[in-house]
Amino acid sequence: MSDHQLTYLIFLQEQDSPDSLFSFAIEISDDEGEEASSSQAIGISSAQIRAKLEDLLALLHQDTAQLVDDSDPAKALFKALRGQIPADAEEILFQAAHLESRQLQYQKATQRLADRATHTQLSEEVMQVKHLADEKHKSISILQSSGETLRHKISDLSAKREALLAELKQVEEALSQAQQEES
Repeated sequence: MSDHQLTYLIFLQEQDSPDSLFSFAIEISDDEGEEASSSQAIGISSAQIRAKLEDLLALLHQDTAQLVDDSDPAKALFKALRGQIPADAEEILFQAAHLESRQLQYQKATQRLADRATHTQLSEEVMQVKHLADEKHKSISILQSSGETLRHKISDLSAKREALLAELKQVEEALSQAQQEES
């Protein structure tokens, strides 16, 4: 990196997400004449400070649950940077380096996310069951309406059968009479 380049510690506003306990994201970038596109950027000129910030960044990008349980490595890097970076950056990094004090908050947030996921899954299952129930209800309605049609057809066919049996009886009687007259 040449002398005229600066390293920027960038603090971006971030929405609540399962991957972030913070209300900000930390990014380190080199500025080669381009303006940093962030909500807050702080110029850092020392390569040593940059290296420590990159180490801290790597720690902060690991699993949040691990950071909440043991933030000692992040605290050590923060202590090494203290006084070498601007106060507003220190304030934000202090919160990130002392996550152990936010264990309860983290656990509640994790539980809320798990509850949301469960609620979403249950909502999807309810929608599937409702869809299945609607399909079954339609099938039942079709069967009920076709049942009435079938009863009507059976009644018509029974009446036709009776009429045909009566006609058959008449034909048999006529045939019987014709055979008796021939003999």
